[in-house]
Amino acid sequence: LASRPLLSVAQNILPLRQPRRPHSMAPPDFYALLGVDRAATNEQVRNAYRDCAMQHHPDRGGDPAVWSALQRAYDTLSDPQKRAVYDRTKQDGSVGAEKAFGQAFAEKGEGAAQQRGLSIEAEMAEAKGKGSTLAAAGFDMSHAQGFEAWMRNQKGMGKQSFYTAEDLLRSRQYGNIEATESTAQPLPALSATAVRFDAHGPPEEVLYVDRACSLPDKLAHGEVLVHMLAACVTDEDLLRVQTPLTVLNDFPPFNRTNNKWEAVPLPATAGVEGVGVVIATAKNVPTLKDHPLEVKDWVLLRPEARRRPAGCWSTMAVVDSSMLVKVPAQLMPVRHLACSRSLCTAYRLLEDYGSLRPGDTIIQNAADLPVGQAVVQLCKMLKIRSINLVPDDEAFEQTKELLVQLGASHVLRDNAKVGEFIDALGQMMPRLGIDSLGGEAGKRMSVALRPGGQLVMHSLQTGQVPTISPSLLMYQQISLHGFNMAQWVDENGVEAYKDMLNTIGELVQAGNLELATAEAPVRGMEPSALKAALSSHRRGAAGRPRERSVLVLGSEAAANEVYFELQASIRSMYGADEPQTPAAVA
Repeated sequence: LASRPLLSVAQNILPLRQPRRPHSMAPPDFYALLGVDRAATNEQVRNAYRDCAMQHHPDRGGDPAVWSALQRAYDTLSDPQKRAVYDRTKQDGSVGAEKAFGQAFAEKGEGAAQQRGLSIEAEMAEAKGKGSTLAAAGFDMSHAQGFEAWMRNQKGMGKQSFYTAEDLLRSRQYGNIEATESTAQPLPALSATAVRFDAHGPPEEVLYVDRACSLPDKLAHGEVLVHMLAACVTDEDLLRVQTPLTVLNDFPPFNRTNNKWEAVPLPATAGVEGVGVVIATAKNVPTLKDHPLEVKDWVLLRPEARRRPAGCWSTMAVVDSSMLVKVPAQLMPVRHLACSRSLCTAYRLLEDYGSLRPGDTIIQNAADLPVGQAVVQLCKMLKIRSINLVPDDEAFEQTKELLVQLGASHVLRDNAKVGEFIDALGQMMPRLGIDSLGGEAGKRMSVALRPGGQLVMHSLQTGQVPTISPSLLMYQQISLHGFNMAQWVDENGVEAYKDMLNTIGELVQAGNLELATAEAPVRGMEPSALKAALSSHRRGAAGRPRERSVLVLGSEAAANEVYFELQASIRSMYGADEPQTPAAVA
């Protein structure tokens, strides 16, 4: 793979909108799932979906997995653009990388990224042809139209209709429902080194290292014990420490949906993103229909928007298997796996916004942090020019040198001197702006965009939304968007997320996606070192650019050692009449 040309490797990024599946999985035929042929009209597809819904919807006793596949098939075949891409891919699944690049990126055109909406003219013509009339209390709709509208409006509203027994056993809303002890796995006395907090507040003030954090005495139904390897210090990690997001549950629109933020019982271990190795499981986990895991599986924390953090800033953590994503062992270096959400965020921002094509231009701030570094390198492979704004600090020249080495087209100082900023841009008018800061920094980027450009926020380090001038919104048609990886996974599924990780892994292994981060070992960490790790991404020093910190929590070799010690302790528990408590394993 490393010997392949750069452009050939770059083609593996695409088609991005439907990430490539692992070679061991045969993609389903959407036409066969719905029982229609390739020439079926939209009406025939809709009718077939309705018939399948009557038979396979979980409310009628259907299999949730089958129903999920049917929904994906209908979502694809009912959208002309998605259907066209799907047809090309299915008919020529063995096309070369360069042809795939042309089909899925260069050919998608100016408006391909815009989602299909309602065609008033077409709907009026259809209503006239069928003789439809307005009902006194609203609109007459067929059963299929009504069901389709209901399904469409459930997206993003939380789980609505059916709960399986597994849902009830795992849901924290029903604390009095528990599995029998037959599925639990008793554990010896274990302790870990963890970064914890007793109250919400500024992370530098409330976080501390607990060198003897006790772990539960058993793995309950669906739980696994993970030996953590590494975790990146992200803005979301710090936000969840600083603020209990449950306060939002009482305010609209959040109080009108079932998507509620879960409370974080204090004291708690910090950390929402990380990579680790499973070293023990509850007895039912290897045979689960959903989220099965086995000992020695490598796992990532699944991006979750509303569930309480798993607490992965610890050398060992007990985690519900539904919050984990299994990945191939050593898919990419541990540092990259710890920052995998940043890599995936960069991947999606370039694919889902701006209708980008080779030769276009994007602009981003915080370009020196992991998301920005990945955007720079992906743009280089996709032949897209990147304008990169970085802090105007003492390390600017070193930061600029780093980004230029990664493939940046332009590196500019990000400061309040708007006149100098516009002069530096010259005639360049980016199609897409990627905002990590918000506030005035995002506002400056909106001024630089071409008519019809999109400004996308994926993080708000300032805690403020960019204030865009009404003249830009109305007369330049600049649009403001928000992106959240957890939300994307909720809407597109874990399999799509894993496919994306596999593609990124190939690019990393080929040497085309590098990351500059700072390692911070947790074992033996002093309070001053912890504070430095929490703030290393905020400002560079003379001769040293700022960097995201990656907390080093363990190693694969250490995970193997702990596994064997743990198994010996468990055997002694079962083998002795009065099992002795083994020494704590940290």
